[in-house]
Amino acid sequence: MHQEIVQEDLNFSYYNMDYVYDGRLITLEDHLSYGPVICAVCYIIIICISLPGNCFLLWVLKNEGLKSAADWFLLYLTASDLIFTLMLIPWSIDNICGWVFGELGCKLFNWGIFLGLYSYMTFLTVTTVHRYVVIVHPVFATSAANRFRLYTHVSSSIAWLISIGFSLPEAFYSATVHNPDMVLCVLKYDSQFTETLGYFLQIILFFMLPFMVIAFCYARMGFIIHKSHMASRDRHNAECIIFCVVVGFFICWTPYNIFLFLVVLKSLDVPALTAWEISEMVYVICHILAFSHCCVNPLIQILGGKKFRRYLSWSSRRYTRHTFSTQSSFSGQTHL
Repeated sequence: MHQEIVQEDLNFSYYNMDYVYDGRLITLEDHLSYGPVICAVCYIIIICISLPGNCFLLWVLKNEGLKSAADWFLLYLTASDLIFTLMLIPWSIDNICGWVFGELGCKLFNWGIFLGLYSYMTFLTVTTVHRYVVIVHPVFATSAANRFRLYTHVSSSIAWLISIGFSLPEAFYSATVHNPDMVLCVLKYDSQFTETLGYFLQIILFFMLPFMVIAFCYARMGFIIHKSHMASRDRHNAECIIFCVVVGFFICWTPYNIFLFLVVLKSLDVPALTAWEISEMVYVICHILAFSHCCVNPLIQILGGKKFRRYLSWSSRRYTRHTFSTQSSFSGQTHL
């Protein structure tokens, strides 16, 4: 009986640990009951931090106006975080009582959470490249400033198209599955090749490539800022923000993608991993770290940028005389 269950096309999801994830890919032989509960609690905590934080960013952007390309990119990055955060609500419910939103809801919410994930990665990369050009090549950035609207809207449209295109298969392969205890929303691929290819594309296009771009660009920006004639306090703040962006990305996404990569290798019968038993707790930790990415940008923006910090009543008096001059030093387009 167990062998029949293991050979089923798909009965595991990204969002809870109640069942088997493509028998060959992830099999939790000794299921522990705390997995779904921990996921649900962590999702609620992430929602409670991310939702007000990202709504606050949108409110400030609305009040300040979208005056630069950086403002537009931040708007889209915040929208991506909000999409992802809102999609966590049904998956929190799913971890507690199973899937209650029907077949259409399964497809829509699966598509939505991957759209939020992929668009976040895409816009974070685009935003990083923009900041890199402004700081490392300021002459070129200044000369092209009058064309920022066209540049911004074209690059943003391409980013949305990429995100939508790569997330649509998640909706196509999503389906509800009935088991004796509850209804589940899962990804049902038509073959292991399709599933493995999807994971490799996700790891390469939405982790390795963004990480290399972000690491390179912020390393160069950090060097330029360190050698600049900015006031020591402002230079220190800018360096700290750059450090937080890179470290935050690394902490959130590296464990999850390493775990996913090892799972895929195990599915391909790599000898060194054939005896590896996948731990529920390791999965939960990597999973929660990755999903907490939607909290990082609001925290960095609020703590590191005067534009947002001055809207907080508790900090407005404290920072009245302090100017975080990274933006002014680079033509008002480099807030992080």
